Amino acid sequence: MQILALFKPPPGERMHRFAGVTALALLGAGYAIPQAVQAAPCARTVTANVVALDQPTVFNRLGAQNPNWMIYALRRDVVQKGVQLPESLGGVLTPGNVELRPDKRTRPLVLRVAEGDCLTVNFTNLLSPIANPNNPIQDNLVNDDQVADRVAGFHPQGLERLNIASDSSFVGVNANSLVAPGQSAVYSFYAPHEGAFSVTNLGATIGGDQTGGTGGMGLFGMIAVQPRGAKIYRGQVTEEEMRLATGGTTPAGQPIIDYEARYPFSQPWIAEGKAGLPVLNMINTVNNEIVHSEINAVIAGPNTDGSFPPSTYPLESAGKRNPVLPNRLEPFRDFASVFHDEQSNTQVFPRWYLDPVLVYTLAGVRDGFMINYGSGGIGSEIIANRLHTGPMHDCAGCAYEEFFLASQTVADPGALQQFPANTGIEQCLPTAIAGPTCWRDPVNLANGPIPGNFALFSEDPSNVHHAYTGDFVKIRNVHAAVKEQHIFHLHNHQWVFNPNDDNANYLDAQEIMPGSGHTYELVQGGAGNRNKTAGDAIFHCHFYPHFAQGMWYHIRNHDVMETGTVLAV
Repeated sequence: MQILALFKPPPGERMHRFAGVTALALLGAGYAIPQAVQAAPCARTVTANVVALDQPTVFNRLGAQNPNWMIYALRRDVVQKGVQLPESLGGVLTPGNVELRPDKRTRPLVLRVAEGDCLTVNFTNLLSPIANPNNPIQDNLVNDDQVADRVAGFHPQGLERLNIASDSSFVGVNANSLVAPGQSAVYSFYAPHEGAFSVTNLGATIGGDQTGGTGGMGLFGMIAVQPRGAKIYRGQVTEEEMRLATGGTTPAGQPIIDYEARYPFSQPWIAEGKAGLPVLNMINTVNNEIVHSEINAVIAGPNTDGSFPPSTYPLESAGKRNPVLPNRLEPFRDFASVFHDEQSNTQVFPRWYLDPVLVYTLAGVRDGFMINYGSGGIGSEIIANRLHTGPMHDCAGCAYEEFFLASQTVADPGALQQFPANTGIEQCLPTAIAGPTCWRDPVNLANGPIPGNFALFSEDPSNVHHAYTGDFVKIRNVHAAVKEQHIFHLHNHQWVFNPNDDNANYLDAQEIMPGSGHTYELVQGGAGNRNKTAGDAIFHCHFYPHFAQGMWYHIRNHDVMETGTVLAV
C-alpha cells in the first residue's frame, strides 16, 4: 500500500469560447476591419516550458498499453532516457532521447492560469524523428499506429492569440507556426475568462475513426483558467511532500500548512531537479513559471483568508447570492477531466480480440475510451476474472456489468502497479479459459501471484479525485478527441446550467462535443452534496458502450472527521 496525503484548502457557467469570425469572412461580408485592435492588458505573464515526447504508457493495472503513446509535459518533468538525468543536472534532452521522470505519472498536461493572465508557452518538439520508436513494453504487445508526420505544435482552443504565429498551425496564407523534432517556438495567449480549454496538436489532423492523428495517440491537454486573482496549489501530494509543507499544528491538532513552502537544497530533491522550487504552489512566484502540472488542484482567492472578492462573479458583485451556491466565494478543489475516445491501444489479452467470434462480442467492451489516460473497460476485466488474475481473480459470482464498475471488486479504475495482471499470460488464447494453462493461481505455480508487486505513483495512483465532504468543487471537463460525442454524468451531485442565474436549472448530465470544454460547479455544499454523503461518486459517459469501453472515474468523498491521510491500494 502507498500513503496518499490530502490536504484541506486554506480557510475561508458552464464556460466555453469559440474562435471569432475570420477577417477574410468579415471583408467578404462588407465589414470594415479596424487597423489596430488594443490588446487586453495582462494581469501578469505566466510562462510554461512545454515539450512533446514519445512516452510508453500503461492505462490500467490489467495491462492495456501503448509503447508509442505521445504526450505534452513540462520540460522540467522530462529526463534523459536511460540515465534519468534532468536537464538541470546535465541531462541532454534531444528528440527521441527523453522520457517522463520516473516519479511522475503519465497524465494529460494541465496548465492553470487565472483570468486576465497572459500565458507564454516555450514549446520544443522532442518527438523522435522516426515514427513508432519504442519497442513493446510486454510480450509482443506491439503498437505502431503513430502517423509518419512528426511536426507538432501547441494549440489551445478558445484562448486569445497575441499574434498569428501563436496559432500553431499551417493553414491558409499564414506562415507555418508548427515545429519539427528538435525545433522550438514561442506561443503567446491571453486568458479572457474562467473555463476549460482543450489543447491539441494541429500538426497531424486526420480524423474520424482513423484515431484522429496525434490526438488518438495522446498528444493533447488542457488549460484550466481560474477566477481572476486566484492562487493555484497542488491538490494531492505524497506524505513526504506534505511533511515538507507542514509547520506545526493548531491547538485542535490540525496541521498548519505553509502553502509557499519550497523543497530543501538537499537530496533527493537536488537529484530530482526540485530543490528550491515550491512544493505546493503550481507557479513559482519568483519568475511566474508553471512548475507543476497536476490533474487536481486547490484554488484560493486573493483575500487574506483565501476567499474571492464579490466582484469575481456577477451575482455576488450585485450583492446577491445564488442560494444553491452559498460558498461560491470560498477556496475550491479544481478537478481536470479530459475525455478522449477511439484511442490507439493494445488490449490486455489481444488474442481474445482477434478470435473470429469474440472479435464481435468484445468490440464494444475493449479498453478504448478513456479519461486522463486511464481506462476500465469491462471486456478485459471479465477475461481477467475467468483467467484468475487481477483484483477480480477470486470473484466466483462476478457476471458482466454486475461487477465491473465497483472498486471493491476490480479495484480503482485506471490504477497502475509495477507488474500488470497480464504479465506472462498476455498471449493466452480464449481456449485457456477451460483449463489452468493460463490461470494465475496457487495451483498453477508457473503463473502464480507475482511476488513483490506494488502500486505506483503514490500521489496519483488511479482515476479517483479526492475531496472532503463539504468542499466546494469545480470540475473542468474537455473533450480532446475528434469524433464521438459524450455525456458527462455524475452520480449523487448536481450543478446548475448557469451559476450566475439564481433561477437556472439543475443538471447532473452535460453533452460535450469534440474540442469543447465545460465547468461544473457542484451545488448544495459541493462534495457529498446536501446530505454530506461520504464514499465514492462515479462519473462517466452516459452512453453505455462508452463507459463499457473504460470511460469512468470516481470522486471519493472523505468524511471531514478523517485525519487527512488515506490509504490508496
